[in-house]
Amino acid sequence: MKLTKLIALLLAISMTPVLAACSSDADESTTTTDQPDAVTTTAPTTTTAPTTTTAPDVPVTEPETNEPSDEYETITIAKALELCGEPGHITEERYYIRATVKSIDNAQYGAMTIEDETGSIYVYGTYSSDGSIGYSAMTEKPYTGDEVLLHCILQNYNGTREVKNARLIEFKKVEQTFDESAYTEMSVADARDAEKGTKIKTDGVVARITYAFGMVPSGVMLVDETGSIYVYDSDLAQRVQIGNKITILADKTYWILEDEQSNANKFGYLGCNQLESVKLVSNDEKTDNAFDKSWIPESTVKDVINTPVTEDITTSLYKVNALVKKVQGTGFINYYIFDLDGTTGSYVYTQCSGSDFAWLDAFDGKICTVYLTALNAKSTSSECFFRLLPISVEDNGFKFDTKDTAEHVVKYYGIGQFNASYTGDPALEMVTSVSSELLGFTNAALTYTSSDSSVVAFTPADGKTVFHCKKTGTAEITVSCAYDGVTYSEKVTVSVTTNESYDYVDVKTVIDFEKGTEVTVKGIVGPSLVNQSGFYLIDETGVIAVLVDASVFENIAVGNEIVLKGTRNVKYKDGTNTFGQTHISNVEIVANYYGDHDYADAGFITEKTLADFYALNVTADHTTDVYVLNATVDVVETQYYTTIKLVDGSTSVSLYCSGAGQYSWLKAYAGQEVTLELAPCNWNGKNYYAGCVLAVHTADGKVVNELNFAN
Repeated sequence: MKLTKLIALLLAISMTPVLAACSSDADESTTTTDQPDAVTTTAPTTTTAPTTTTAPDVPVTEPETNEPSDEYETITIAKALELCGEPGHITEERYYIRATVKSIDNAQYGAMTIEDETGSIYVYGTYSSDGSIGYSAMTEKPYTGDEVLLHCILQNYNGTREVKNARLIEFKKVEQTFDESAYTEMSVADARDAEKGTKIKTDGVVARITYAFGMVPSGVMLVDETGSIYVYDSDLAQRVQIGNKITILADKTYWILEDEQSNANKFGYLGCNQLESVKLVSNDEKTDNAFDKSWIPESTVKDVINTPVTEDITTSLYKVNALVKKVQGTGFINYYIFDLDGTTGSYVYTQCSGSDFAWLDAFDGKICTVYLTALNAKSTSSECFFRLLPISVEDNGFKFDTKDTAEHVVKYYGIGQFNASYTGDPALEMVTSVSSELLGFTNAALTYTSSDSSVVAFTPADGKTVFHCKKTGTAEITVSCAYDGVTYSEKVTVSVTTNESYDYVDVKTVIDFEKGTEVTVKGIVGPSLVNQSGFYLIDETGVIAVLVDASVFENIAVGNEIVLKGTRNVKYKDGTNTFGQTHISNVEIVANYYGDHDYADAGFITEKTLADFYALNVTADHTTDVYVLNATVDVVETQYYTTIKLVDGSTSVSLYCSGAGQYSWLKAYAGQEVTLELAPCNWNGKNYYAGCVLAVHTADGKVVNELNFAN
């Protein structure tokens, strides 16, 4: 064990993520904050971030002694807690504390918890001995289990007693010893299959490091010759590099964000297959170990994201050909992994506004070989979907073989147009010709035939092919494409149940029901919700928000007449006195009679002002109202953020959203006074109603909010 005095250290990376906002009151950022990539750790809030500098041009010296020096008059942690005093107190004097690092809580700032035999205390940021260099820049630094000597001041910050501005005078590396008898040695594949709670010893190559907010290392992807698994441990992630071959002891678990547990259970999602509570047994320190790819199955982005969440595929790798796409936002970057159609795919999961995936810039706009995993599934009340994490990307000069065009067109553009069953006539225009500049083919023709044209038929109209359902029954549809001398066909069976009847009620009756009542209701699909997966259901009696899976939007459109089953519900935030948001959840669309109907607006509230809207009392339910009023669309765009609000004189109303991009269609009216339809909403227990714009009235009619439908 070597005692180290910190005299000069290397440079640090300072990174401040910038978030886009819909308004200064936006409710969510565009960056997700749930593990994995792990639990969010925020930067210290009572001082500025630790200073980082380039190391001075002097040699680093270390004492030879192997035992802590006794030249410092130290205090115990119990005494330190006492000296923190009452809230607001901060000591003028600095104190020496010798203790053991219990945990590193933020590797960028050196926030840690230390302990001795008298107790434990939080350390708010750690610096070099002279205070010039922050923890992240240190070439040698203490980790969990090491002994440290800190020179610091003490404070009570809003009731939290903590160490502030800690100078790291010296530390001693403590070799960790582990009792391995409780752990069973196994391959990564066996670790994936092990039951939750199993204590596992395994090894593999670090294939990728993940990062939490502030570019704090949070975990690693571990790969051997049998499989892959995510290892969630911030301390481990700080100690290793990509390419290291490591041996670890860990506990098997399936992780789900606590707030998403009930939703995950509803969809049958087990959670992220991962290891936690990790102890690092060995590290070969080499960075040139390539992770084994021989076992990784070939797939497509489409097949990965469409895998049912009930299947345990999280943190298992797949090899796909995919288009990597970089999209610059306001203060953030989104990276997308698309299938070969250029649209089927998802954004890469990040907690760092995209800065943790800058390595993908080299592949922007290229079709590459991508090794990726479904890291986790986001579980909401209306849907559960996988989030993608690329592990490795190779640019092998991909060239699409046009002999595969026919199959590609049928699979990606043909078959997906049909539902398994219909309750009305969709009068759906079919895709008949496909071209792809990305893949290099043009005018690949699709044709359709029905085994029983009295049930379903394809009718030419104005140069288009239109799909019609005619009567109750079942028919087999054949979708074919011929291109470059190759013909490919697939069949899909559809059923038509046009004569079913349902015992439904109107929207006003649903509104009047008690929370938790199971309902069947008929209405017109109205404008989109914002920052929620859903739409407004409207009839002559009222309007109500409806939460649905994102996949539902593939089969409905604004103006469709539908019947749905669900639960009349209210979303509210515990600990507040706000009413919350009335809505229908757990929804099943049981009938779609299609059509392009105008939704009823005779019951909307008129002759009110934006000031009236602003003054609405959140203890009463106004979320089933819609106001028709005049306001000016106020758009402010800066280098770091964009805000969109509604303004009328001195009154300003925020729009509920997670980013101004969700209201980009309103930019066409920037600075203009318009008449619009505005619904009060309060999905997250604020002490005011935010607005959701349903439509803007124009001389030609209405411009309707179709945000979710467009996606």
